[in-house]
Amino acid sequence: MLKMHELLNAAPLSQISYIRLGLLAQEAVSISVQYQISLSDIARVLHIPLRSLQYLVRQEQELSAVTSERLFRLARVASYASCIYGDLITTGNWLTRPNSVLNQMTPLSLLDTAYGGQEVERILRSIEYGLPV
Repeated sequence: MLKMHELLNAAPLSQISYIRLGLLAQEAVSISVQYQISLSDIARVLHIPLRSLQYLVRQEQELSAVTSERLFRLARVASYASCIYGDLITTGNWLTRPNSVLNQMTPLSLLDTAYGGQEVERILRSIEYGLPV
């Protein structure tokens, strides 16, 4: 099984294959630690109870394909944001703070859907290129 940072750099069809097989639940913990985002916030994005996520981590289990896709979306967006902001902690703060462009929702809260992820990426592109958001 590839680590998330390796998966982010893999070819798209490889990414799809790994997502379909199920990513390790431990990757959610890694993202939580890296970006200092609470595991409960990540569990909400993944649409699974925190205790279930903790159980899967303890048992070294894989997530379902649907949950893996949400986790991969979070990792992809967080990686993109960290390229813009320059460090992981600032990125975590940006993801978890209410944003006026998003009607005071957090960018993290939108990453549970593909469309929400696209909207967060659109905002990041605007920030990256200095365009109006």
